[in-house]
Amino acid sequence: MDSLLPTNTPHSDPLPAQVAILMGCYNGAAHLAAQLDSFRAQTYPHWTLWASDDGSSDGTPALIEAFLAQPGVAGRCLAGPQRGFCENFMSLISHPDIKAQYYAFADQDDIWLDDKLSRAVAWLEQVDPAVPALYCSRTRLTDEAGNLVGFSPDYRKPPGFGNALLQNIASGNTMVFNHKARTLLQKAHGAPLVVHDWSLYQIVSGCGGVVRFDPTPTVLYRQHGNNQIGNGMSPLRRLRNFMAAHAGRAAGWNDRNYQALMCVADDLTAESASQLAAFRQIRQRGLLARLRLCRKAGVYHQQAIGMLTTLTYVLLNRL
Repeated sequence: MDSLLPTNTPHSDPLPAQVAILMGCYNGAAHLAAQLDSFRAQTYPHWTLWASDDGSSDGTPALIEAFLAQPGVAGRCLAGPQRGFCENFMSLISHPDIKAQYYAFADQDDIWLDDKLSRAVAWLEQVDPAVPALYCSRTRLTDEAGNLVGFSPDYRKPPGFGNALLQNIASGNTMVFNHKARTLLQKAHGAPLVVHDWSLYQIVSGCGGVVRFDPTPTVLYRQHGNNQIGNGMSPLRRLRNFMAAHAGRAAGWNDRNYQALMCVADDLTAESASQLAAFRQIRQRGLLARLRLCRKAGVYHQQAIGMLTTLTYVLLNRL
């Protein structure tokens, strides 16, 4: 699923495009080896690994250093800021030594399918480097032992800013994006992000970029008790999320996302700026005006139940 691809000249460097893998780590030794092996198994070989360890006490840095010492593996293991997983990834986004044409977020406990990078790069190579571009995909869900238990949703509606204001369809562990997208996200470093991947989806879609949601899974997404976020698709998790949103979480998240988007205010398209202004006013108006502003903001959810949930937020002024 794509937003409209530009017709400009694509990446034309005669050398193969380099991908910097950005992996945030914290006490990930239990599952890290499988993820590192999946990097080596990639059919697209032109990558380097940049791992940021956030103060692990289980030998994670030693595992990474041993991997980096293998022939043909390039990269570095950095000391993370120890201010949470989102800031850990943002420290990689802003690190001055990391330079590449493309960047891929990676979680420490997943397994990449061997064509993950090749699928992403094949699409990104079609996009003018001056245009922010973001690739993401569906995932296969596994239990802690690696047994397949399901799939993440297959989103059918086109990605776009109106969707990004309400939800994040772009799971960070599947994201691959170009340098222009990275430079835009860097501007939001220091803002109180809800999560780095949602902000990247909002920023790319709001700043005239293109977003590809690939319905073919590219990652085995391990579900376990130590996940920072997890897939969150169980009925109980959905109910808890609904109750938390009505208790003020949705409004708080929207406030934080707004602060991040203000960091790229000059880069937003005129249409996106208008949508954001309308979305921001919803909480300040009466019921009928809130409904009109929702329409003006062009917001939409990928799933009917999500849109119904959003309607309850609007009716009860919790957005």
